[in-house]
Amino acid sequence: MTFDDLHKNPFFELVMHDTNALMKSMGYRNFDGPDETTNFNELQFYVQRVGFALSHTFSWVQQLHQAVHFLTDFGYGKRSSNVRIDRAAHLLFNIENYLIRLQSTYDRCLQLTNNVFHLCMNDEHVGHTLIVSNLHVARTQVPKALKAVRKTLEKHSQARHQLVHRHSHIDDELRKIELMYLPTKETWPNDEKLTFERLVVLRAYRSRQFTIRKKAEFKAINSALVSSLEPLFAALLIEYNRQKSRLERLT
Repeated sequence: MTFDDLHKNPFFELVMHDTNALMKSMGYRNFDGPDETTNFNELQFYVQRVGFALSHTFSWVQQLHQAVHFLTDFGYGKRSSNVRIDRAAHLLFNIENYLIRLQSTYDRCLQLTNNVFHLCMNDEHVGHTLIVSNLHVARTQVPKALKAVRKTLEKHSQARHQLVHRHSHIDDELRKIELMYLPTKETWPNDEKLTFERLVVLRAYRSRQFTIRKKAEFKAINSALVSSLEPLFAALLIEYNRQKSRLERLT
Protein backbone atom coordinates (compact mmCIF):
# COMPACT_ATOMS: atom_id res chain seq x y z
CA MET A 1 0.00 0.00 0.00
CA THR A 2 0.96 3.62 -0.52
CA PHE A 3 -0.14 6.78 1.24
CA ASP A 4 -2.47 7.58 -1.66
CA ASP A 5 -4.19 4.23 -1.10
CA LEU A 6 -5.14 5.31 2.41
CA HIS A 7 -7.36 8.03 0.95
CA LYS A 8 -9.43 5.26 -0.63
CA ASN A 9 -9.81 3.45 2.68
CA PRO A 10 -13.52 3.00 3.58
CA PHE A 11 -12.99 4.45 7.06
CA PHE A 12 -11.33 7.60 5.72
CA GLU A 13 -13.91 8.05 2.97
CA LEU A 14 -16.86 7.66 5.34
CA VAL A 15 -15.51 9.94 8.06
CA MET A 16 -14.59 12.65 5.57
CA HIS A 17 -18.03 12.36 3.92
CA ASP A 18 -19.77 12.64 7.31
CA THR A 19 -17.59 15.56 8.40
CA ASN A 20 -18.15 17.50 5.18
CA ALA A 21 -21.90 16.83 5.35
CA LEU A 22 -21.95 18.05 8.96
CA MET A 23 -20.12 21.28 8.12
CA LYS A 24 -22.46 21.91 5.18
CA SER A 25 -25.57 21.24 7.26
CA MET A 26 -24.36 23.75 9.86
CA GLY A 27 -23.83 26.41 7.22
CA TYR A 28 -20.04 26.39 7.12
CA ARG A 29 -18.44 27.07 3.75
CA ASN A 30 -14.90 27.02 2.35
CA PHE A 31 -12.45 28.09 5.07
CA ASP A 32 -15.03 28.64 7.80
CA GLY A 33 -15.33 26.14 10.60
CA PRO A 34 -16.51 25.56 14.16
CA ASP A 35 -14.75 26.95 17.21
CA GLU A 36 -15.08 26.62 20.97
CA THR A 37 -18.33 28.63 20.92
CA THR A 38 -20.08 26.26 18.48
CA ASN A 39 -23.02 24.36 19.94
CA PHE A 40 -23.03 20.71 18.84
CA ASN A 41 -25.43 17.98 19.76
CA GLU A 42 -23.66 14.79 20.83
CA LEU A 43 -23.76 13.15 17.39
CA GLN A 44 -22.39 16.28 15.72
CA PHE A 45 -19.71 16.56 18.38
CA TYR A 46 -18.73 12.94 17.80
CA VAL A 47 -18.46 13.20 14.01
CA GLN A 48 -16.53 16.48 14.24
CA ARG A 49 -14.04 15.10 16.78
CA VAL A 50 -13.40 11.90 14.81
CA GLY A 51 -12.93 13.91 11.60
CA PHE A 52 -10.52 16.24 13.39
CA ALA A 53 -8.44 13.37 14.82
CA LEU A 54 -8.39 11.43 11.55
CA SER A 55 -7.33 14.45 9.47
CA HIS A 56 -4.47 15.14 11.87
CA THR A 57 -3.38 11.50 11.76
CA PHE A 58 -3.34 11.62 7.96
CA SER A 59 -1.49 14.94 7.98
CA TRP A 60 1.23 13.43 10.18
CA VAL A 61 1.65 10.39 7.93
CA GLN A 62 1.71 12.65 4.88
CA GLN A 63 4.52 14.69 6.42
CA LEU A 64 6.55 11.51 6.82
CA HIS A 65 6.22 10.94 3.10
CA GLN A 66 7.07 14.56 2.37
CA ALA A 67 10.19 14.19 4.50
CA VAL A 68 11.64 11.86 1.86
CA HIS A 69 11.43 14.71 -0.65
CA PHE A 70 12.83 17.27 1.79
CA LEU A 71 16.04 15.25 2.11
CA THR A 72 17.06 16.34 -1.40
CA ASP A 73 15.28 19.70 -1.50
CA PHE A 74 18.28 21.83 -0.56
CA GLY A 75 19.14 25.15 -2.15
CA TYR A 76 22.77 26.16 -2.33
CA GLY A 77 21.94 29.87 -2.13
CA LYS A 78 23.31 32.89 -0.36
CA ARG A 79 20.50 32.93 2.19
CA SER A 80 21.38 29.43 3.35
CA SER A 81 25.09 30.14 3.56
CA ASN A 82 24.46 33.38 5.47
CA VAL A 83 22.85 31.44 8.31
CA ARG A 84 25.44 28.65 8.09
CA ILE A 85 23.14 26.03 6.57
CA ASP A 86 25.13 23.58 4.46
CA ARG A 87 24.17 20.23 2.98
CA ALA A 88 25.16 18.31 6.09
CA ALA A 89 23.14 20.59 8.38
CA HIS A 90 20.14 20.24 6.07
CA LEU A 91 20.41 16.44 6.17
CA LEU A 92 20.74 16.33 9.95
CA PHE A 93 17.75 18.61 10.49
CA ASN A 94 15.49 16.58 8.22
CA ILE A 95 16.59 13.21 9.57
CA GLU A 96 15.99 14.30 13.16
CA ASN A 97 12.64 15.82 12.22
CA TYR A 98 11.61 12.56 10.54
CA LEU A 99 12.58 10.38 13.51
CA ILE A 100 10.67 12.56 15.97
CA ARG A 101 7.57 12.68 13.79
CA LEU A 102 7.73 8.95 13.12
CA GLN A 103 7.20 8.04 16.77
CA SER A 104 4.58 10.74 17.27
CA THR A 105 2.46 9.08 14.59
CA TYR A 106 1.50 6.42 17.12
CA ASP A 107 0.32 9.12 19.52
CA ARG A 108 -2.01 10.35 16.75
CA CYS A 109 -3.39 6.81 16.39
CA LEU A 110 -4.12 6.67 20.11
CA GLN A 111 -5.89 10.04 19.98
CA LEU A 112 -7.92 8.81 17.02
CA THR A 113 -8.92 5.67 18.92
CA ASN A 114 -9.95 7.76 21.92
CA ASN A 115 -12.30 9.78 19.72
CA VAL A 116 -13.70 6.88 17.68
CA PHE A 117 -14.64 5.01 20.87
CA HIS A 118 -16.05 8.25 22.29
CA LEU A 119 -14.12 7.72 25.51
CA CYS A 120 -13.84 11.49 26.04
CA MET A 121 -10.49 10.95 27.72
CA ASN A 122 -8.50 14.15 28.26
CA ASP A 123 -5.92 14.45 25.46
CA GLU A 124 -3.12 14.83 28.01
CA HIS A 125 -3.98 11.48 29.58
CA VAL A 126 -4.19 9.45 26.37
CA GLY A 127 -1.51 6.75 26.32
CA HIS A 128 -0.98 3.21 25.10
CA THR A 129 -1.81 1.40 28.35
CA LEU A 130 -4.96 3.39 29.13
CA ILE A 131 -6.31 3.00 25.60
CA VAL A 132 -5.67 -0.70 24.96
CA SER A 133 -6.78 -1.72 28.47
CA ASN A 134 -10.02 0.24 28.30
CA LEU A 135 -12.91 -2.23 28.51
CA HIS A 136 -14.68 -0.86 25.43
CA VAL A 137 -11.49 -1.00 23.34
CA ALA A 138 -10.11 -4.25 24.73
CA ARG A 139 -13.03 -6.35 23.50
CA THR A 140 -12.40 -5.38 19.87
CA GLN A 141 -9.61 -5.98 17.36
CA VAL A 142 -8.27 -2.45 17.87
CA PRO A 143 -5.63 -3.29 20.54
CA LYS A 144 -4.14 -5.94 18.24
CA ALA A 145 -4.08 -3.45 15.35
CA LEU A 146 -2.58 -0.70 17.51
CA LYS A 147 0.16 -3.03 18.72
CA ALA A 148 1.00 -3.88 15.10
CA VAL A 149 1.43 -0.18 14.33
CA ARG A 150 3.54 0.24 17.45
CA LYS A 151 5.72 -2.74 16.54
CA THR A 152 6.38 -1.21 13.11
CA LEU A 153 7.73 1.92 14.77
CA GLU A 154 9.33 0.65 17.98
CA LYS A 155 12.75 -0.23 16.54
CA HIS A 156 13.20 3.47 15.81
CA SER A 157 11.86 4.65 19.18
CA GLN A 158 15.27 4.76 20.84
CA ALA A 159 16.50 7.23 18.26
CA ARG A 160 13.65 9.60 19.12
CA HIS A 161 14.27 9.16 22.85
CA GLN A 162 17.92 10.13 22.41
CA LEU A 163 16.97 13.16 20.33
CA VAL A 164 14.41 14.50 22.76
CA HIS A 165 16.09 13.64 26.05
CA ARG A 166 19.83 13.18 25.49
CA HIS A 167 21.62 14.43 22.38
CA SER A 168 21.46 15.01 18.63
CA HIS A 169 21.20 12.17 16.16
CA ILE A 170 24.45 10.26 15.85
CA ASP A 171 25.33 8.59 12.57
CA ASP A 172 29.00 7.90 11.90
CA GLU A 173 28.69 8.40 8.17
CA LEU A 174 26.74 11.63 8.51
CA ARG A 175 29.22 12.87 11.10
CA LYS A 176 32.05 12.40 8.61
CA ILE A 177 30.06 14.36 6.04
CA GLU A 178 29.50 17.14 8.58
CA LEU A 179 33.24 17.36 9.20
CA MET A 180 33.91 17.57 5.47
CA TYR A 181 31.65 20.64 5.26
CA LEU A 182 33.43 22.51 8.06
CA PRO A 183 36.47 23.76 6.08
CA THR A 184 36.29 26.73 3.75
CA LYS A 185 38.62 27.52 0.89
CA GLU A 186 40.38 30.01 3.16
CA THR A 187 40.91 27.55 6.03
CA TRP A 188 41.78 24.49 3.93
CA PRO A 189 45.55 23.82 3.98
CA ASN A 190 47.55 23.49 0.77
CA ASP A 191 47.44 19.80 -0.03
CA GLU A 192 48.43 18.53 -3.42
CA LYS A 193 46.80 15.15 -2.81
CA LEU A 194 43.46 16.60 -1.69
CA THR A 195 42.84 20.12 -2.87
CA PHE A 196 39.83 22.05 -1.66
CA GLU A 197 38.22 21.63 -5.08
CA ARG A 198 38.58 17.85 -4.80
CA LEU A 199 37.19 18.01 -1.25
CA VAL A 200 34.09 19.79 -2.57
CA VAL A 201 33.55 17.05 -5.16
CA LEU A 202 34.18 14.29 -2.62
CA ARG A 203 31.81 15.63 0.03
CA ALA A 204 29.08 16.20 -2.57
CA TYR A 205 29.45 12.59 -3.70
CA ARG A 206 29.40 11.28 -0.11
CA SER A 207 26.32 13.31 0.81
CA ARG A 208 24.53 12.24 -2.38
CA GLN A 209 25.16 8.53 -1.75
CA PHE A 210 24.16 8.89 1.90
CA THR A 211 20.94 10.64 0.91
CA ILE A 212 20.03 7.91 -1.61
CA ARG A 213 20.38 5.26 1.09
CA LYS A 214 18.48 7.30 3.67
CA LYS A 215 15.61 7.96 1.26
CA ALA A 216 15.31 4.25 0.54
CA GLU A 217 15.27 3.55 4.28
CA PHE A 218 12.56 6.13 4.96
CA LYS A 219 10.45 4.90 2.04
CA ALA A 220 10.57 1.35 3.42
CA ILE A 221 9.53 2.55 6.89
CA ASN A 222 6.68 4.63 5.45
CA SER A 223 5.45 1.69 3.40
CA ALA A 224 5.42 -0.59 6.45
CA LEU A 225 3.61 2.06 8.48
CA VAL A 226 0.88 2.53 5.87
CA SER A 227 0.39 -1.24 5.64
CA SER A 228 -0.03 -1.47 9.41
CA LEU A 229 -2.61 1.33 9.42
CA GLU A 230 -5.05 -0.48 7.13
CA PRO A 231 -6.10 -3.14 9.73
CA LEU A 232 -6.39 -0.41 12.37
CA PHE A 233 -8.71 1.64 10.17
CA ALA A 234 -10.78 -1.44 9.38
CA ALA A 235 -11.26 -2.11 13.10
CA LEU A 236 -12.02 1.54 13.83
CA LEU A 237 -14.62 1.63 11.05
CA ILE A 238 -16.70 -1.01 12.87
CA GLU A 239 -16.71 1.01 16.07
CA TYR A 240 -17.35 4.28 14.25
CA ASN A 241 -20.51 2.88 12.65
CA ARG A 242 -21.63 1.42 15.98
CA GLN A 243 -21.15 4.68 17.85
CA LYS A 244 -22.86 6.67 15.12
CA SER A 245 -25.90 4.39 15.18
CA ARG A 246 -26.08 4.62 18.96
CA LEU A 247 -25.87 8.41 18.98
CA GLU A 248 -28.39 8.77 16.14
CA ARG A 249 -30.93 6.91 18.30
CA LEU A 250 -30.23 9.20 21.24
CA THR A 251 -30.26 12.47 19.30
